Amino acid sequence: MLMRESQVRQEIKRYFRISELVGKRTYAKYGERAWRFLDYRLLYVMLIIRKGLSRRITANTPRLQQRGLRTIVQQLVRDKFRRGVLYISPHMQGKALDFDVEGMTASEVRSWILANQELFPFKIRLERGVSWVHVDVIWEAKNPDVYLFNP
Repeated sequence: MLMRESQVRQEIKRYFRISELVGKRTYAKYGERAWRFLDYRLLYVMLIIRKGLSRRITANTPRLQQRGLRTIVQQLVRDKFRRGVLYISPHMQGKALDFDVEGMTASEVRSWILANQELFPFKIRLERGVSWVHVDVIWEAKNPDVYLFNP
């Protein structure tokens, strides 16, 4: 049975702080209210992964600040804009997260997600060939339930 959005938004806070999922400036301006920028489906997927693996998940760190929600003030986005690149990343829509799982390689995490895809009530995309896990909830009719894409 699908969890209600309010339940997901409450339970995810047991495993993540909002400051781990948004940049420093977003957190400084919005604090706990920044949860509203993250798509419910992404939070639900992350809750399933966190509970299923029973391991700590790390997204943003003091050194890595662009792994969750991205905004126009972050360097990665500004660099693309300066080069004239159209950048409508799922990260900018609150629909993507890059993360690491304690004690597991990114490949092992992707394999677990594929082996347990029936747990996910939404279509998800996983980036292949990177040393971290990228998951997003961008929906495309042609994609299977768990879609692996190349960077």
